[in-house]
Amino acid sequence: MSEFMLVLQDAVKPGTLVRKGTPVAEFDRQYMIQRLDDYRSSVIQTEANFKKLLADLDMSKTSHNQTIRSSEGAYEKAKLDLKTVPVLSDMDAERRKLALEESDARFKQLKKEVPYGDEGIRADRKVAELEVNKSRLELRRAEANVNRLVMKAPIDGLVVMQNIFRGSEFDQIKVGDQL
Repeated sequence: MSEFMLVLQDAVKPGTLVRKGTPVAEFDRQYMIQRLDDYRSSVIQTEANFKKLLADLDMSKTSHNQTIRSSEGAYEKAKLDLKTVPVLSDMDAERRKLALEESDARFKQLKKEVPYGDEGIRADRKVAELEVNKSRLELRRAEANVNRLVMKAPIDGLVVMQNIFRGSEFDQIKVGDQL
């Protein structure tokens, strides 16, 4: 069966008077309903992934901030240790100076990384939000497609069935036909 061919599952009898909005025909919706369940599951999974990402990003930011605070503490300690240089040997004094320079460089480097980390977090969050929105849009589209498989009368009127070519003769459309 072609993906553009649908099986007519139910139809109002020709000659029936109907009101606007009355269902007049229904195509087999089973496949679409199954896909709808898949889309619902996808939305749930995407939203869960988004929440996990937010938690991971928050944890990453908190961890980086803790590393900065730790580095700042090491820098402050190195500054205090440098005050003991007058009573230390030349070798120990040089080690303290190098430790101060190293901790200062590390602290400054970590602070410089903050804007880049924040920008990365914003980008990751935006990508995840787009994925959630895409998943929700696909679900709404699938719901609309399921609903489109139930044809409703656009106006009050009389149901008329079109003739189709079946084999070598014309016949009216009926339940079970592929359209």
